[in-house]
Amino acid sequence: MIDIIFPFSIDKELLYKFLLENGFDNRFSIKQKVYYNLVRPIIPVNIRQLLQEKLNNKIEWKKDFIDDTLVKKILKLSNDGLTKFRYRYGKECAIVLTHDVEEQNGFNFIPKIIKLEEKYGFKSAWNIVPYKYNITDDIINEIRNNGNEIGIHGYNHDGKLYYSKKIFDKRATYINEAIEKYGAVGFRSPMVHRNLDWLQQLNILYDASCFDYDPFQPFPGGTGCIWPFIAGKFVELPYTLPQDHTLFYVLKVKDISIWKNKIDWLVNNHGVILVLTHPDYLREKDHLRYYEELLAYLSEIKDTWRCLPKEIATWWRLKFPNKNG
Repeated sequence: MIDIIFPFSIDKELLYKFLLENGFDNRFSIKQKVYYNLVRPIIPVNIRQLLQEKLNNKIEWKKDFIDDTLVKKILKLSNDGLTKFRYRYGKECAIVLTHDVEEQNGFNFIPKIIKLEEKYGFKSAWNIVPYKYNITDDIINEIRNNGNEIGIHGYNHDGKLYYSKKIFDKRATYINEAIEKYGAVGFRSPMVHRNLDWLQQLNILYDASCFDYDPFQPFPGGTGCIWPFIAGKFVELPYTLPQDHTLFYVLKVKDISIWKNKIDWLVNNHGVILVLTHPDYLREKDHLRYYEELLAYLSEIKDTWRCLPKEIATWWRLKFPNKNG
């Protein structure tokens, strides 16, 4: 079992239940294997989206994407509580912006979002798919030169990375090559499929494939955790706001009230506001305007550490070292 280091005093068995999602490993059912291997590659995108919409309509979800089960247990069992917890520079919460870049159009849209984030004083991480689209030096250099971060987003985003251990092992070699090529220290799995045990093979400082609560993912569930934690050799950074795709395409909301309410709850509980959006979707309809509203709301939060994922992962590793460090 993976060694877990967590900042709050809580029963170890209970801790593993949450952070490792009751022994979550792969969860690819036979139906999912058939879908990802045979069906998904051949059906048109619009048909795929229609089928997904029908499935999503049957999902029950908690209001504002808040599952406070673990938070309540920490408040009840921890000797430390939450009120004394602080981030770097004594800040009471942290804001981390990340983007998963899935298609060529999304990659080409990166410079526009960088300029928008600079307007509000933010930097962000850009998780690129290394073996899918044309990754040009001009945009890579713009990401770096503006103080942003590059992460790696799977292999080729076909949904098969965790199809079998054999496939994962083979692709891990190429993923590690991409990590070295682009100077990345972080990784997020496409579709947030995840297996923290298998991911130990990657040469990374942090992984960001988990989430606190999100029932709309192919592998639903969640860690219930709104803080980083150390999982074996790396720091795990769960995203804590629902993805833009979930809000704007699945739930079809027309405002950012769900984001705002979740942010307020995270601030009150000294959590990390870790955002996951996609330039592929932000370039469509009114989504960039919604994202700017989010940036404006985040920029007004006081006593907050605005940081890149590599910065909070580095700080977390130093603050909570373990024998694997």
